[in-house]
Amino acid sequence: MGMLDGLLGQILSGAAGQQRGDDDALSGMSGMGRAPGGMGGLGGLESLLGGAAGGGGMAGAAGAGGLMGVLLQMLQQNGGLGGLLSQFQQAGYGDQANSWVSQGQNLPINGDILSKVLGSGQLDQIAQQLGMSRGQAADQMASALPDVVNHMTPQGSLPSNGDDLVSRALEMLNRGGR
Repeated sequence: MGMLDGLLGQILSGAAGQQRGDDDALSGMSGMGRAPGGMGGLGGLESLLGGAAGGGGMAGAAGAGGLMGVLLQMLQQNGGLGGLLSQFQQAGYGDQANSWVSQGQNLPINGDILSKVLGSGQLDQIAQQLGMSRGQAADQMASALPDVVNHMTPQGSLPSNGDDLVSRALEMLNRGGR
């Protein structure tokens, strides 16, 4: 997951920098340092430095960037963090979803579980976007989703601005990565 973690950290630390700029235009900060506690999930996402600071960069993670963009779009299309977690709970996978939000070990899911939660139509669309089979897309998304949700919920609860957080992350990905 190192490359995906690095890319997520890179995207969302930029989003945190943008939010800090919006919140305190006079500070002169350029997005360096740690996000304040009131930042919701962006503060926790900043901690995903992985390969981002070590030169992994966007070019070396084009595949992961595609996956990250599709994953964030999927979150947005399913009602943000809260909407997607609710779908997991309704499908009988609430323990897994709750573990990603809480401050403990993340329970894994597999592509079959994600297929049950999202349905084959949405996964077919995701697979087409990623240029792979439905099974491959489901497995990759299922592998990445727990970490993404975990880092978007560093305080152990859904941020009140969860939908905005997803939107800002998508904006940063679209701006930085072509």
